Amino acid sequence: MCEHEELLDCGEYVCIKCGIVLGQEYILEEKSFKQQFNENKDPTTYSNIHNILDHLNLSALHYAEKVDGLVNKYLSNFKCGIEVKIGASIYYLLSSKGIPCQLNRISNLVCSNVNETKKLFRLIQIFPQENSSSNDIHKLAELLLSYTNFEKLDKCKILQLIKNLVCEFCSYSPITQIAGISYWYFKALMKQKNL
Repeated sequence: MCEHEELLDCGEYVCIKCGIVLGQEYILEEKSFKQQFNENKDPTTYSNIHNILDHLNLSALHYAEKVDGLVNKYLSNFKCGIEVKIGASIYYLLSSKGIPCQLNRISNLVCSNVNETKKLFRLIQIFPQENSSSNDIHKLAELLLSYTNFEKLDKCKILQLIKNLVCEFCSYSPITQIAGISYWYFKALMKQKNL
């Protein structure tokens, strides 16, 4: 086996003992990566993604592919700036992983006026939302009812009603549903007492 001694010849490193071109392997690997990047990805979009992730102090290597995938899958047909699409994708990605991120911080980076901020809010709503299962609403109801001065029997009956009546597809927030069911329960209870 040759112990290579490198010599730079016409832009390539060549072994002066055996004549093998050493630098060519590195050049080919670099070219294949660049070709793959240019064939599959838009360099402007990737540059914007990297810049926004850098400003948010997030790892571009970890999130760039996922953000680009979200933009292409859900937001490619919408007419607005690519930065707003990227911002919406980053916010969705972080919130779906449970990573706290302030929306106004992303908005300040990607939006130049109020109209773009409105578009950012609309684009975030395009993504599939986590289904709020009745178990989550039930836990929230337990927490909220623990802060009330309702009697234990009333709390148990309200929790049972919430378990049976909460709609997963309802456009109302879970807190609104809990409040509505509690109101309905006490209204029906008052009617029974008056009879």
